[in-house]
Amino acid sequence: MTGWKIFSHSVFLLNHNLKDAVRISSPLIVMMVISMVMGGADIAAGDVLNPNAQASPNILLQLATGIAGLWVAVAWHRFVLLEERGGIVPTFHGRQMVSYFLVFLFITIALFVVGFSLGFCLGFLIALLGGTSTVFMPVLMIVLFIAFLWIFYRLSPMLPAAALGQRIGPKTAWNATAPISVSVLWAAILLIIFMVVGGAAAVFIVMQVSALIGILTLGVVQWAATMAGISILTTIYGVAVESREI
Repeated sequence: MTGWKIFSHSVFLLNHNLKDAVRISSPLIVMMVISMVMGGADIAAGDVLNPNAQASPNILLQLATGIAGLWVAVAWHRFVLLEERGGIVPTFHGRQMVSYFLVFLFITIALFVVGFSLGFCLGFLIALLGGTSTVFMPVLMIVLFIAFLWIFYRLSPMLPAAALGQRIGPKTAWNATAPISVSVLWAAILLIIFMVVGGAAAVFIVMQVSALIGILTLGVVQWAATMAGISILTTIYGVAVESREI
């Protein structure tokens, strides 16, 4: 199995179930629209590349967006894996959302510990390299970033499992993704490429023609990338844990 197959199947899930994807992601879409409205004035004025031009952080808005993200992620996992449709808005599974957040927090902490350890080794290596460290620094940072991606997606079956009300430990998730360890990394890289290319096209091409259309395009790209990312997690779980064919 290739990373392209995982990525393309995840996109197919969105395209084949587009109406359900929009319906299930409606809480997140609402929060994205609110965020764009609150920060859109500076973008419309042409300051999209100026970090100081963004609206001041709103803790309540960020919290609401985070809750909406958890709501949508859990609902989409359950829709694909359990065929749970819900109503006009997705069913609110509070307990599963809390479990999902705790699992995500655990993976984040694990990555932080790994990053700290690798950072220590990296600092030691830079000290040994001395003046030549600036040459190797970009390469080392890229390697570190790829390592983070790989570890995250190797542990990722823990997230859909939490959405289903199940519990999978890190060792089980790691072993389950071993046969597709390279494929999950390539799927993640393809998602990043999609985000970068889509975002760049919206900012540097569409937005130059029309700021409003550019903002809308950027929002669509952000929504598609978010849902594709959740779909990749779902696909990995289905293949690695449930032995599904794609």
